[in-house]
Amino acid sequence: MLDLMRKHARSWFIQIALFAVILVFVFWGIGSFSEDKGNRIATVNNQHITIREYRETYENLLKRYQDVYKNDLSEKLISQLNLKEMALEGLIERALLIQEAESLDLKVTQKELKESIMNHPAFQKDGRFNHYQYMNLLRYNRMTPEEFEASQKRDLLIKKVEGVIKDTAKISDKEALDIYTLEDESVNIEFVSLMAASFSGKVSVSDEEINDYFLKHKEKYRIPAKVNVQYLSFNPKDYESKGEITEENINDYYQMNKEKFTLPEKIQARHILIKSLPDDDSESVKKAGKKAENILSEIQKGADFATLARAYSDDPSGKKGGELGYIERRNLMGQIREAISSLKAGEVSPIIKSPFGFHILKIEKVLNPRTIPLKDVRPQIVSLLRQEMAQELADKKAEDVNAMIFEGRNLKKLASDIKMDLHETGLFAIEESIKELGRNKPFSDAAFSLKKDEISQLVKSSGINYILQVIERVEPRIPELHEVKDRVKKDVQSEKGNAMAKAKAEGLAEGLRMGRKWEHLISENKLRVEETGFFRRGDSLIPKIGYAEEIKKHVFSLTTNNPYANRVFHANDTYFIVKLKSKKDAAKEKFNLVKDRLKKALIEQKKEEIFQAWISSLKARAEIVKDLSHIR
Repeated sequence: MLDLMRKHARSWFIQIALFAVILVFVFWGIGSFSEDKGNRIATVNNQHITIREYRETYENLLKRYQDVYKNDLSEKLISQLNLKEMALEGLIERALLIQEAESLDLKVTQKELKESIMNHPAFQKDGRFNHYQYMNLLRYNRMTPEEFEASQKRDLLIKKVEGVIKDTAKISDKEALDIYTLEDESVNIEFVSLMAASFSGKVSVSDEEINDYFLKHKEKYRIPAKVNVQYLSFNPKDYESKGEITEENINDYYQMNKEKFTLPEKIQARHILIKSLPDDDSESVKKAGKKAENILSEIQKGADFATLARAYSDDPSGKKGGELGYIERRNLMGQIREAISSLKAGEVSPIIKSPFGFHILKIEKVLNPRTIPLKDVRPQIVSLLRQEMAQELADKKAEDVNAMIFEGRNLKKLASDIKMDLHETGLFAIEESIKELGRNKPFSDAAFSLKKDEISQLVKSSGINYILQVIERVEPRIPELHEVKDRVKKDVQSEKGNAMAKAKAEGLAEGLRMGRKWEHLISENKLRVEETGFFRRGDSLIPKIGYAEEIKKHVFSLTTNNPYANRVFHANDTYFIVKLKSKKDAAKEKFNLVKDRLKKALIEQKKEEIFQAWISSLKARAEIVKDLSHIR
């Protein structure tokens, strides 16, 4: 999963760089690679990238990941993904793309620039460009039209050079067929699994073994450094009752964020599905298609759609007469969305083919898009503005208090002087949860960078500012054996159990290599054989086994004449012996049904590969100097 996220991260970065006006963080890319030599983080062919540009880019890249992965994006994962390095590399690539666009003599015309701005929803009111909204939004982000248009022009230039390179990608029918043949092949395997945990409970462990293991693995049991911290907290929630929200504030926010309060078009529809899956044979597909044609014919003759849906639809909605309720057209799958895009209330679609079968839809009612009146969203806007104001007040208070700190100052005395509560964490290690704060990486990192009695600068985490003082520090140490004996014993049992499971599996594999029959080995060892069922090369998980790339890679090379892998596989703390039971070749007669969709996906993949290879060649030829001290 981590590799997959890294793989897509770069394309997300480019999308962020090109997506010029998203209200939450759109105006981050307004810098022009400033020439401030004392404030640079990198130089690309004599073009400078400033620390400010880097920080803005990193913060917005991080926000993009947080928006996508929500609570799943842990601090550890952020570190593993190298988002800081990714942000810098993205800026370097952006600089190279602009330079290359200039060397290719690509231009952005005034007409193209004007159209891109006028067509952007953020600057539109009731579907048309609104100059007042455009100027208001720029003022809100402290930009002049000249600054924004220069930034937008650079983004369009990047898009142009990207298009020039990607348009060289081509995929032939033969290439698509070869890939389809490979990916659609499927196998069904039998397997025996030997879990290390099932052996661990059967082993005995002596005190001597525990002692020997501990002596060899002392570092594994090292107790980490711990600190106890006193801190001041500046939480915006404590400031929400302060400050005044005016009617002008409310109206300005509403006007500049109208798209947030616009309800999209919705349709009330009924649906009939005649199921036909990609694995079905041609005769079954033909039969399902004919059935759908007959149903459509009945509808066109005046038959009741709901009655036919109850009688024939394979969709769960059939029981309710095909009723889907109110849905947004944009949320429907591509083929259906396109087929009903122009239908009005009372009209019925033609037959639509999808991977699920044959569809017929009837539009019962259309609700046009509408903007919610200000009076209906006023409480919501007031709440948002109050949160923004509270954040500003909390930040200001934190900065004022931070300015009072000088060398030798005691945080406890300061808290008393300014009548603020002083909190204390108790001892915690850098990777541990903190009392009242939970897992808080910025707080932990700051705490462990301080010496005893030293006071930190402002530390911000999830919108809350902190000022910290370390009042106690406990250095890391290797514990005595008696402190961790139970843990060591479990580790010895686990290691011995793992060795037993592996030895058992190796013995079975050796038996197969020596010509022993699979059935005899299974019977003699009283093992249970399981069967995966058919799975394809492109499937991410193997049924009943899970993620096991080595097994998947190997079993597709097995044949009915040579069905044994004759080796042991290790995955998910389990050892596996596998045997090919049966294999199904790709259904080439179905290739034409998926050819266009497959070629489209393959060409997009090839475009990205070509583009990334080209970017790499630009980097290799460029003179790039980085100052990595700013991102550590």
